[in-house]
Amino acid sequence: MTAADFPLTGPDLHVLRRTFRDYTELDHWLPAGEQYRRRAYQCFQLDLARLAADGPAALTAIDRPPPYVQSEQVNPVAGGIARRFKLIPPEHPATEPTTQIAAAVARLLTAHGVLDAAVTPDCLVDAHYMRLIAPGDPAPEGKHRDGLIAGSAHLIQRTNISGGVSAIYDRYDPDRGLRSFVLEDPLDSYVFDDERVLHYTSPITVTDPAAGAGLRDVLLIGFRQRA
Repeated sequence: MTAADFPLTGPDLHVLRRTFRDYTELDHWLPAGEQYRRRAYQCFQLDLARLAADGPAALTAIDRPPPYVQSEQVNPVAGGIARRFKLIPPEHPATEPTTQIAAAVARLLTAHGVLDAAVTPDCLVDAHYMRLIAPGDPAPEGKHRDGLIAGSAHLIQRTNISGGVSAIYDRYDPDRGLRSFVLEDPLDSYVFDDERVLHYTSPITVTDPAAGAGLRDVLLIGFRQRA
């Protein structure tokens, strides 16, 4: 997916860039001494039956979402830990463009049968605002699943970095690469069926130390069954 697949405007992108700059905080769940990642979080309930007619209105922000928990099997770095992140409130201006992105992805997943209103009429949608400061590792877990139904990644900003090559692998044959690519332009995106594939993104480094910080801002969207 590219910017053409999302109904976002220049001001919408400005709101998102400002959110990554001003509203994310240090990720305290990284291994000790690691300080290259900042993040913030939102959680929504998605009513799939309303998606076709209502689009983003089918997503309702949850004021006080439960802790975010992944199994140790899918996340050997932070699995089994009930994590809480800095919460972006529903009234924050980033909510509107984020729900626009999530709704577009949900429509695509529904069209391909990955999301199905008959199977998961109500699912949770996680929005992770992830800022990587080079040098840093977007995927310290290595090749991995997220323990979701499906997910997506959306580039908001890429500045003065090298690396950050994303790749998709066969879940049952992790040495078999299916595709690799670099998200380079705002809203360059990829969507994946988390039950079928693994994904990974390589470390990033600063391209030109004299040009300032190297940054990679990515909005991660995850669709999971409501417990």
